[in-house]
Amino acid sequence: MIKHPINIVIADDNRFFCDALKDSLNFHEELKVIQTFNELNNLISFTSINNFDVLILDVNFNGKSSLDFLNEIKHNNNFKIIALTTLNNNYIKEKAIKNGVDFFVGKDENLENFKDVILNCYSTKKVKKNKTSFKIEIDNYKFTNRKLEILQALYQHSDKKEKELSAILNITESSLKSHKRELFEITLTKSTPELIKFGIQKGLIIT
Repeated sequence: MIKHPINIVIADDNRFFCDALKDSLNFHEELKVIQTFNELNNLISFTSINNFDVLILDVNFNGKSSLDFLNEIKHNNNFKIIALTTLNNNYIKEKAIKNGVDFFVGKDENLENFKDVILNCYSTKKVKKNKTSFKIEIDNYKFTNRKLEILQALYQHSDKKEKELSAILNITESSLKSHKRELFEITLTKSTPELIKFGIQKGLIIT
């Protein structure tokens, strides 16, 4: 039996979206939005000392991926997490589930259907994580997880030289160059800026 109301926290860098979703959810007596956040630091401070049932979390948070902060956000709490994003590909979904997300929802979905999403999320037992596949396919382009890590690092550390970046990735400089050449071949790009642009367009890099 589902408890009423379900206490909900919304975290999204778009204040207007937060307010619209809050008003939509509070219309239902089964749901109660107890807090909204537009900053990750404030969210982390709140979740470390408060109990609630469901967190609705934007993936793209002021140019950062909130998925990278889930350990800090969740601590040892047992609330469910619904991840929101406009980037709907298997790589982002896999990363979300791997990091503890329970449900994954497109941000462009109708807010009127959100009640059912929350009720389903709250009442469904934790899904067993599948083993990560060796290769991830995005629009017929196939990447290993390591290739995707390097692609993201090229964006995140664009100010670093290859020697510095290879040290961050804990690989040799020649190995980094080899990975980059292979990424150029896979994506049909010819330079690092083109490669980064490809990553952003395909949702492999969150800006």
